Amino acid sequence: MMDWPPQSPDLNPIMQMWGELENKLDRIYSTFKRKKSCFQVTAFCQENEHNYEAPNMQNKKCGKATWTVIFEDSVDKDALRSLKPLQSPPPPPSFKVVQRKQRIVCLILDVSGSMEGSRILQQQQAATHFLRNIIEDQARVGIVALSTFASTLSPLTTIDSDTARENLIKSLPKVASGLTKMCLGLSQGLQVLFYDSGDAFGYEIIFLTDGEATDNIAGCAPSAIQSGAIIHTLAFSDIYYSMQKCAMLKTSNQLMDAFASLTLSTGDYINEPLESVGARTSDWFNGTVSVDQTVGNKTSFVIIYEISFPSVYIQSPSGSVYTQTNMSHDVSQKTVTLNIPGTTEPGDWKYSIQTTILQALTLTVTSQAAQADVPPITVKTHMNQQFSDGTKPMIVFAEVSQSKPTIKYPFIEHNLSMAVWFLMGVVSLISILVQLNHPKPPVFEEPLDVGNFTRTDIGESFEVKLSGTAPPNFPPNRITDLSAVIQEDTVLLNWTAPGEDLDQGTAKSYEIRWSFDLKMLRFNFSNGYSVNTTAVSPQKARSVEQHSFNLNITIQNGTTLFFAVQSEDKQNAKSETSNIAQASKILSGPKPSGISNPDMNLTGLVISLCVVTMLICFIVVFAVKHRKLSAQSDMALIVTNECQNNLYA
Repeated sequence: MMDWPPQSPDLNPIMQMWGELENKLDRIYSTFKRKKSCFQVTAFCQENEHNYEAPNMQNKKCGKATWTVIFEDSVDKDALRSLKPLQSPPPPPSFKVVQRKQRIVCLILDVSGSMEGSRILQQQQAATHFLRNIIEDQARVGIVALSTFASTLSPLTTIDSDTARENLIKSLPKVASGLTKMCLGLSQGLQVLFYDSGDAFGYEIIFLTDGEATDNIAGCAPSAIQSGAIIHTLAFSDIYYSMQKCAMLKTSNQLMDAFASLTLSTGDYINEPLESVGARTSDWFNGTVSVDQTVGNKTSFVIIYEISFPSVYIQSPSGSVYTQTNMSHDVSQKTVTLNIPGTTEPGDWKYSIQTTILQALTLTVTSQAAQADVPPITVKTHMNQQFSDGTKPMIVFAEVSQSKPTIKYPFIEHNLSMAVWFLMGVVSLISILVQLNHPKPPVFEEPLDVGNFTRTDIGESFEVKLSGTAPPNFPPNRITDLSAVIQEDTVLLNWTAPGEDLDQGTAKSYEIRWSFDLKMLRFNFSNGYSVNTTAVSPQKARSVEQHSFNLNITIQNGTTLFFAVQSEDKQNAKSETSNIAQASKILSGPKPSGISNPDMNLTGLVISLCVVTMLICFIVVFAVKHRKLSAQSDMALIVTNECQNNLYA
């Protein structure tokens, strides 16, 4: 309720009421802001503190407290349990250079006798792709060859033009012979790096070899590590080497992917491998690559063939077709390259490669960020374990993210990122907010619809050693996306189908149960009320499952029920209990007499203002007309009186 403005000839009543209305609106908006504020997170929940009914991602994907996930489900759970609180304050932090502003890389390439033939060619193809399309401008690159002796093929060279890139490519080794003296090669590579500034902190070595060292690598590896150089080791062999990082490579595609995956971004530079596929065929090799809006600069299509030059056709989303006349052909390296000028058109690019003889064909597509202020979508992969005896499944984790631009303050750095984890075909979303020392200011960002996208990343290596017995049977994977809806007295459930073994194949059957008590269903699934699932036939893994049914009770208004599912395979092995889905039956009732919706309050205030304004205008017009009529009556009365006085005079 607003008070009528005081009467004053100098006061505009409409402006007075408008000002009061604005004050009320400001108070409403302030209330909204207070209600939307977030509480600060200070600790992880213990099991007895966790709210299992909260409709958040933690319950949907994990169904348990964060502390429980860390200490019971983590791959480091055994080490974490043995940790003890610090008896004294931690020592002050120390800092060292891990990557310099300018990227400095030394390629150490194995040219020993075992590299002769296809291996030296594949090494040349991959290194050429790295130098021509992957390594960023203004980086410095040197090349060292190792065999019985080690030699510098090119000192550190600044990549400031296409000519510099091509000169480095010409320096790549083409002949293989001799022994594999790894220590000599490593020492020579460090000398190339030391020559630049006297140390190697933050510099990089890409070390590719195909066989075991003929010298004592254990004797020189510690000094190389102490040098501070970042050493990437690629083992082009069936043998796993005990060095920092190793990728098992047998095809040209994998070797090129390995070189591309070692790229470290500096500044706003990021090069993304969009696609990496291959096939052995004597006919057509077709496919599609999705180029999204976050990439598009310096896009290249590289085709490698095994024997003879194939016919290549690449079509843009708008229909433009590129053929061999638009591509460069390197006969010695058996590669065909298409470089798209400018920014690549976003959308689905189609490729068709035809060969008339049986041979291996591979395609690698890379691209850089389209805009400096829009980070591209990236993918990183890792394994859940490095060694396996077959008793536990090997799980590949893929982290797909688009990091937001960093907002910098004096001595402070904020970063926002979104990560999507794919675990056995099931997607889980995690939002990460890192905040240091200072409250984060409001950031207004428009969502970017990137459309379809493809990314490729080479996975970590792992070793599997099986005993004489057959590997155990794995149960179906846990369902993590169960959802429930109650419509009148019907319950509708949705979930993604698991497999016979984890996320492969087709499960045999489902067991669905429900309860009024969430915790009981979570910890004592078999005690829940059973749902008849004889009509449910499991579909192939990753299919969408739906099941609707009526409960044998009348569902009252306001009732909340909880649902869970287990799946079973042909060997009667059961999966873990799914996430707990909850649903409530809410019937619409009569609307309250008062308006509680803030938007309705605003609408009512605006309508009231319009009505009051019209009423004021009407009163003012009526008052003016009334005054005019009164004035005319007074004048007529005065004139009449004067006339009468004149007559009597």
